[in-house]
Amino acid sequence: MTRRDEVSSFLSKQFDSLEDLLAFYRKELPKRAAGYHQEEVGPVMHHDLPGEADKFVAKQFHLGEYTMDMSAGLDWYATPTGDLEWNGGLVRHGYFMLLADEYQKTGNEIYASTIIDHMLDYIENVPPFEPEGKPYLQYKKSTWRPFEVAGRAAETWPEALAKIINSPSMMPEKWARILLSVHEHGVFLAKHHWRTGNHACLETAALGLLGIFYAEFNEAEQWRQYAVDFLMKMWPEQFHSDGYTKEMSGGYHWVAMRSFFTLFEVACNNGFESSYPRLFLERLQLNALAELLQDKPDYSIPITNDSNTKTNRREQLGRISNLLKMPEVEFRLTNGQRGEAPPRSYFFPEARVGIMRSDWSDDARYLFMDMGRRGDNHMNEDQLNIEVSAFGRKFLANSGRWRYTTSPDADWMDWAKYFKTTAAYSSVLVNGYNQVPGDAEGLMVIRQGYDYAKAWFVAGYGKEASDIDEKMLKEQGVSHRKICLVNGVKHQREVMFVKPDFWIVRDTIEGNDVQQAEQIWHFYDGEVGPVSGGRFMATRFKDANLIMTTIGQNPVTVNVFLGSKDPFRGWHCPYYDQMRPAPEVAYLQNGNRKIVFHTLLFPILGEVSIMPEFTTTLNGYRIEFQRNKWEIIAPEDGEWQLVGNTRD
Repeated sequence: MTRRDEVSSFLSKQFDSLEDLLAFYRKELPKRAAGYHQEEVGPVMHHDLPGEADKFVAKQFHLGEYTMDMSAGLDWYATPTGDLEWNGGLVRHGYFMLLADEYQKTGNEIYASTIIDHMLDYIENVPPFEPEGKPYLQYKKSTWRPFEVAGRAAETWPEALAKIINSPSMMPEKWARILLSVHEHGVFLAKHHWRTGNHACLETAALGLLGIFYAEFNEAEQWRQYAVDFLMKMWPEQFHSDGYTKEMSGGYHWVAMRSFFTLFEVACNNGFESSYPRLFLERLQLNALAELLQDKPDYSIPITNDSNTKTNRREQLGRISNLLKMPEVEFRLTNGQRGEAPPRSYFFPEARVGIMRSDWSDDARYLFMDMGRRGDNHMNEDQLNIEVSAFGRKFLANSGRWRYTTSPDADWMDWAKYFKTTAAYSSVLVNGYNQVPGDAEGLMVIRQGYDYAKAWFVAGYGKEASDIDEKMLKEQGVSHRKICLVNGVKHQREVMFVKPDFWIVRDTIEGNDVQQAEQIWHFYDGEVGPVSGGRFMATRFKDANLIMTTIGQNPVTVNVFLGSKDPFRGWHCPYYDQMRPAPEVAYLQNGNRKIVFHTLLFPILGEVSIMPEFTTTLNGYRIEFQRNKWEIIAPEDGEWQLVGNTRD
């Protein structure tokens, strides 16, 4: 069978020659993929920096935090750090997008020829993998896991190919071989795509995208409709009815909705929007509003369930605004010049995520609190965690994701596991133990002068089991189960936002076996130290700062950690695979059955010079700062109330 016959076997449109085939797609593919760009999926990515494209031409693969020299020959199975995610970043071919952009900018043929050569090298040397009956790790190492198949065939390849297909380096025989592989990828996805989770959505959306970009495939119409039907069915499994992701992850909310959004975006650009029911659009709008509402004043995301602080959603909100024309998003992007103001504070009633926000400026005072389900797929032991931003700074930020725990034999695995535990979040440890897996419960009320949230966690505290669980490794990326050692414990966290100035946090830990509790606060950066004789802790910036103090019913010991390896504390991960020292403040209190922490979080403009007065009263709290006074009634049961406010 000739190459032309091979291609003809899966195309509804016939071509007299391979030259005619290439000529057709040279005209059609750039139109169909016009403006198409997906931010690279997966944690390990290339870098859009000067000189990076030339490194890939020289086969110097700089992905994430590691560079591997492949000048002696391409190795598509490489895992230089032992982290399989590095290999995933390699074989999804995200760097093709960088090379294609460089080709468009310079016209230098070396960038186009490199893409073609690397693509054909992969096609010829890495055959499809038959996953039936194989262990999950073997599947992942094959580079043919459906997630990677979708990432290259429907995301990075179409964007790059649309930009270089008119290059002289793209010869008819080469294009025919690439098209054969693209079709092979589609057939593989149709058979092997996952049936649950955000991977399933990404992979079936990829089928729909292939059906648009390569509409001449015999299966194109079937793939397009299958993608719509599958995503309609999957939406209730991926999202709460309030629009927030069931992954309960600040970073993965967009990842969960990007499959829905991008397929609809490309469909609209190619005249296929009539295939989508009205409900599909309404759900997208609900997801988009949830993204807007959760994002911090600098457009970064809450750090929950495998997220990183350098993830920024400004670009994604721009895409949302262009496609969905939502007035709330337009208001945010134009700094209130156009559109309609979204609610400042917000509670997702089903997801049980609370946002307390002073306004919609970049300098807003903002608090995020997680009081919901543990989540799906990317679960961390992060219940009841808090993050705080104010005056253009991130102050309290959870430690973030370092590396995934899907490479169980790696010698760095203990560090990777740490970042999934309660110790890496601004929450509470009990008797020195982290949370065991479990959901939290919570509620939040929004008043004119204050917001009040109350949440509780009762699943218990413990440590990791020793045996590897293959099913958990595939479904959750976690290799070991947890053993509960402190049962019958309730951690209740209450937060009041006295608008627009400060927050009070009360942590109550109760249970027959409670002997010790440690309240942990993770800071994003800078220096944190004692002020006013050690009663307060504060950051030490020139422009804005956060003042913190905690009172207990028993003596409280405070410790500050910064980049400590023994014990492993005081670290932050702005990107995947990047770890740097960051302040961690820990308040330790011993007790018997019941321990309470009363905490003031008070952001200010300028340097720290005057401390707020924070005292507990018979009924609650009294706060004074400069000439301002606040009185709060805080019963053990029921909503708190702001009863006195003499703010100037």
